[in-house]
Parts: sequence; C-alpha cells; structure tokens
Amino acid sequence: MTPAAGTVTSPVRRDTLTRRAVDGPAAAPTDEGPRAGGVRAARGTPRPARWVAALASLAVVGSSAACAAGPQAATEPSGALVVVVGGRSNAAPPVLSGVAASARDLAVQQQSVFSLVVADGAPFTVEQAVPLTADATDAGARAEQYAANRARIDDAVTGARARTPESDLLAAIDLGVQTVGTPTGVRTLVVVDSGLATAGALDLTVPGMLDADPRQVADTLADFSQLPDLRGWSVVLQGLADTAPPQQPLDAARRTQLASIWTAVLQRSGATVVQRGDVRLVGVPDPALPAVRPVAVDPGMRCTGEVLTLTGGPLAFHPGEPTLLDEDTAAELLRPYAEQLIARPRLIAEVFGTSPAVGEPDVDRQVSEDRAQEVAHVLIDLGVPIPQLHVLGLGSDFAGRVPDRDATGHLLPAAAALNRTIRIDFTEPVECV
Repeated sequence: MTPAAGTVTSPVRRDTLTRRAVDGPAAAPTDEGPRAGGVRAARGTPRPARWVAALASLAVVGSSAACAAGPQAATEPSGALVVVVGGRSNAAPPVLSGVAASARDLAVQQQSVFSLVVADGAPFTVEQAVPLTADATDAGARAEQYAANRARIDDAVTGARARTPESDLLAAIDLGVQTVGTPTGVRTLVVVDSGLATAGALDLTVPGMLDADPRQVADTLADFSQLPDLRGWSVVLQGLADTAPPQQPLDAARRTQLASIWTAVLQRSGATVVQRGDVRLVGVPDPALPAVRPVAVDPGMRCTGEVLTLTGGPLAFHPGEPTLLDEDTAAELLRPYAEQLIARPRLIAEVFGTSPAVGEPDVDRQVSEDRAQEVAHVLIDLGVPIPQLHVLGLGSDFAGRVPDRDATGHLLPAAAALNRTIRIDFTEPVECV
C-alpha cells in the first residue's frame, strides 16, 4: 500500500518506546512473539543441568592421551558416535579439533559404534556402525587399540569426499543417526561442515532463508515431518560458517544467524544439547570436488537514492523483539545517511516498517511500527533532528509484498523474511553509500 498523506508520525521518545514480545494467535505462532501461552526466557538464563552434564562428559577425555594412558580395564562397549562430514566445495577441509576431538575421544573410551556420512547432494555412508573395540587385557595393547580407533575416525573424516554436487546436510544428519539405531550410553553427533546447505528441505540458497526466523524454520520443517529424530543425542557443530572460495565469507551477524538456525532445527529435532565447536576450520578444498552453489550473502541494505531498504544481516532485529541485533553496526551503516539528513534540513526521511502476515493485522502493524521506531532512534542518536523523521508501521499491507504462505496456509519462512523490512523513503534523492 502507499501510505496516505498525513498518516506518518514523528518518532516517540526512546524511553517511551514499548519493548515487548507480541503474542500472535494460538493457531499461527510467529517470530513476532512467543508461542501461544509462552513466556519468553530471559537472556542469561542458566543452562539446564543436562547441558552441563553433557559438556562435562565431552571434557572428560580432553586429550588423546587420556584414552590411551593408565592401567584401567577395558569398559563395556556403549554409546554411539556419528560424524557427518561435508567434504565438499565452498567449505574448509574437514578435521576434528577442540570439542569435536573430545567427542571422538569419549567415543573411543567407551568403545562406541561409529558411523560416518558424507553430506553431499545425495548423502551416503562411508563407515556404518563400526564397533570401536578395545578389549585387550594388557594395558599397553589396549592403548594401541585406542590409538588405532582414533586414527580410524580421523582418517575417515579427513578422507571424506563428496561425490554429488550440492549439499543436503539435513538429510545427511537423518541418515547418520539411522545407521546406528538407539544404542545405550552417550550418543554424540558431530557435524563437520559450514552449514550452508544448498539442497533438500533446508536449502539456504532460497532467497531470504539465511535471514529467516530460526524458530519459524524449525517449526515449518516439523510441520512437514522433515526433521531427523535426535532424541537422546548431543550435537557438536564443527566448522559452522567456515567457508572457502567461491563462497563469500559470512559477516558476524550472518555467522550468528546461521548458528541460530541450525541450533533451533536440531533442538526442535529433539537434541538434548547443541554445542558449537570452539576451533575454526581453515584451508581450501580440493578443486576437483563436485560443484556447490554459493549461498548469496545480502549486505542487509539496498539503496535506490529515493528509498533505503533494510533487509537483515547486520541490520536485523532480535526475533520477536523491536531491538536490533547489533545497534553499533547498524549505526555505522546508517551514519552516511544521517549525515546527509543533518546537512539538508529540508530533507525528510519517512521510516516505514513492514511485516509478514504472521498474526492479526493490528499486531503485525504494531510490531512493524516498533521496529521502525527503533531505526528512527538510531538516526536520532546520530544527530538527525526529530522533525526530519516520520514513522509508520505498515504491517503486512504494503506494495511489493511477497506471498509468505503456501496453498495450505503454512508460513514460508524465507518469504516471510523478505517481507520483514524497514523502508526509508526520502523526500529528495540521497547519495547511496
């Protein structure tokens, strides 16, 4: 819709801006507020005891020497280790390090079964339910068995190679856990990949998907029964967002967003713990590997001279909140436009918020206005006089809206992200920076 003259308003004072999550109707939970009846957990909430226990279990064998040394008797075999490896183009070569290496050592210590799956466009199994047996009665011989089992895992990881173009990481995870069934003991899934999947149910090449609300992504996959069954599994993500050319590197905001998407998906799948690896992967993959399409990394804003549109990335908002993910970065990106407004007192910026159709129209409109107010306050903090700023929330009623529900009424998270914007209309052309 084109706003009628006189419908825009000046920004309210920052200290009166309502900062709240907005409840959507129970039939259509949205990222614009908690699910029906939900109470949003405060940031800084202590981790549950099971998280702490799982982290402790991975730290028990923090070095390979811990597995091999000592005269203790061989333990009864238990648990499972599944490693899903990209081994593909556009991502750093796979290797286990840090927390992922500790997960390997724990599996060796408890003589788990081991499977490895390659996450290319048609995921396949390399190692399937191999028992990491170390049953020698002599401590020295048993130490040699532990070392051989560690080497077998490491060689399988570093030697993994994609056979088919693209990457269907979600299907590979599903295949991996199916290879071992439900053994007793600690079950750990280690994913060694950038996470930039390009095929299957979670395809990040779909426009808007990288900026989609993580919970909406997870809920939509669940609605269509496209999630693996990870109940009872702990997950370690090694190499997440670690890319190689021609894939464009991810900025800090996109790295965080990608981790949030995969964490939401894995938790929605039933994982008890999702932990990101503490060591980045580096290097260049073999150029002979099958091609993988790069995932486009939108700069988060586009400018025509008359209109500046904020689309996400470093200018995104916290899901369900009218607060920017990184106000300092947003301020730096908006500074050149603030300076032009300050230098041209007759120039007016009309700040419009838009929203996907995720709830009642009035709720969508209010959320979009709260976010427009937040951007207006960033400009005010940069020195723009309040009379030069007008604010209006359009909700989901605006020109150029992308259909964000399918024929059955299910929300399309990527399309919803494309509709979640802040649009700044200038009364005179500005210089795009």
